[in-house]
Amino acid sequence: MNARAGTGTAAYEAEYIRVSEEMDKIRERKAAIEEAELSEVMRQKRIDEMEEFLNSGETPITKFDAALFRRLVEKVVIHSLVEATFIFRSGIELKEILG
Repeated sequence: MNARAGTGTAAYEAEYIRVSEEMDKIRERKAAIEEAELSEVMRQKRIDEMEEFLNSGETPITKFDAALFRRLVEKVVIHSLVEATFIFRSGIELKEILG
């Protein structure tokens, strides 16, 4: 097959397209992996910040602190009268039975 002579050009073109498509798929997978790694790094950073903040207090928490709660908790999902999930800003979810 000689590309200059024009023989086999279709085969080369088909192989080029196949390789290009495979490279695109690999790039997409690489981008997804990098995004997942970045997300995990950010999650770990938020956990570390939360841990540092909680450890920085000199006295133990003995009563509800609304400011602290708002700083740490992103939202609360109520499942029933006795069950709720606390979703922290760090991404951690804590399911609790209330009562």
